[in-house]
Amino acid sequence: MAVYEPDAVPLREIAYQRLREDILSCRLPPGHRITERQIAAETKLGISAIREALTRLDHEGLVHTQPRRGYQVKPMTLKGVDDLFTFWELLGPETVRRGITGVAREQLDRAVAGFEQFVQQATTDMPGRELTQVWLAVSEDAFAVLVNATDNPYIVNAYRAVAGELRRVLSLLNDSVLIFSVSPQYVAGWSEAVGRRDGERAAELTRDYIRQSHSRVLRTLARWPSVTSTEIVPLQQSTTRAV
Repeated sequence: MAVYEPDAVPLREIAYQRLREDILSCRLPPGHRITERQIAAETKLGISAIREALTRLDHEGLVHTQPRRGYQVKPMTLKGVDDLFTFWELLGPETVRRGITGVAREQLDRAVAGFEQFVQQATTDMPGRELTQVWLAVSEDAFAVLVNATDNPYIVNAYRAVAGELRRVLSLLNDSVLIFSVSPQYVAGWSEAVGRRDGERAAELTRDYIRQSHSRVLRTLARWPSVTSTEIVPLQQSTTRAV
């Protein structure tokens, strides 16, 4: 865990942002137990700042308080992942359908360019873990634009929670399987729909894609030897990439 030099940003905010990123990227994996003293020693940010950050993350559901034992990073289960993607199949397409009509043209163009750049990088020898992180960044940037364009606070709040959990799932899988194999044909179809501001077509493509990803994620996790009936335990080492 990196050591931060505090500047004008409050220490509690630095601690919160760092811990949240470590959780979402699975540097602090699901089920991992941490203490205020341990994190304070690693970050040099102080017990008070760490306590406030962990309290905030507890309210968001990313960690659970365990009396006299510290905190546990929110565990992950197969049912939880299934429920997550089931909800994402509803929220994702509707976000695209509503957001595409209100978003600025230059923002749409940047989103399309990001997906096209990912397709180009997917044909290189970039390691699976790095490629997965590129995909996550591209997807999050595009959806953040569309979410804000809906001008609906309920969609915005729902997306924040879903986006964090999706990143945890994909970061957990990292280079063991590249879940999102985006074909040039898919990007071309999505780009065309976006260019015409065809919300219905873009939503349909998004829905199909999420459904396929839903199925692949569950099949992949179900094969992990570390998956129990109640909790997904991160693999110690993963080197296989999906075709």
